[in-house]
Amino acid sequence: MAEEANKLTLRRLEAPIHKFIKVALPTDLDRLKKYHTNILKFQQSQQWDRLHQEHINASRTVQQLRANIREMEKLCARVRAEDAAALERLVKPVRDRARRATEDFLLLRAHPVPQPALTSPPADRSPVCVSDLEQTQSCLPEIPADECAYESWDNLEENLKELSDLITTFSQCVHSQQEKIDSIEDNVNTAAANVEDGTRSLGKAVGFNLAVLPVAGALLGGVIGGPLGLLAGFKVAGVAAALGGGALGYASGNVVQKHRRSHLELQMKQLTAPPTEPEPDADK
Repeated sequence: MAEEANKLTLRRLEAPIHKFIKVALPTDLDRLKKYHTNILKFQQSQQWDRLHQEHINASRTVQQLRANIREMEKLCARVRAEDAAALERLVKPVRDRARRATEDFLLLRAHPVPQPALTSPPADRSPVCVSDLEQTQSCLPEIPADECAYESWDNLEENLKELSDLITTFSQCVHSQQEKIDSIEDNVNTAAANVEDGTRSLGKAVGFNLAVLPVAGALLGGVIGGPLGLLAGFKVAGVAAALGGGALGYASGNVVQKHRRSHLELQMKQLTAPPTEPEPDADK
């Protein structure tokens, strides 16, 4: 609870979060998309030196993307759990875009197809466009092991895997905040139901005790009134005294029952009534 008290509402943190999801992250993703297109083109045409340079450029962008996601994750961790659903809607589009970009990059080595090296691209080869690159992504020529591009791709692939893990962790962080608020709501509902059941049981128990009062009063009146008449030697008077004592005891029990019942109803109303707002200070 102390940790939750130190957190802020989404409205307070929405402006800095927007800087990441509207500016920083989209800029990194646009740059990464450009490198992805160039890498496909250079690998398809087997221009290994240029491919090596694009691997380096893409690795730098991935590292910048990871740094920005970490900073955004720190901001999101400061948002109160009650705003988790709104936070999820806010960050989901850019998070999904980053995940797709990472997955597309990792597919570059998913299905390499060895091909003979070409000294120069064929003259009749048509220019490669983005749509063609997407279709040929799964059948790219394999990078020779003796080329610098082979090693630079390993470095880029490692950075991409770390980025993918970071995106997954960030997604779990936001979801855990939503699960936390759901758990709090469930506990509040359960506590309210338990209080209601306890109040109902208490009312039944006290009502049963009140019902015994008139009978107990009648028995007590009969026990006390009856012997008084018998001691005087009058059988008829003894019976009348017993009956009179019982009636008096029953009536007294009824009076006590009514008084306690009204007191109980007042307590039950106070117990189940919603809390009242504090009165304004008269001095202000």
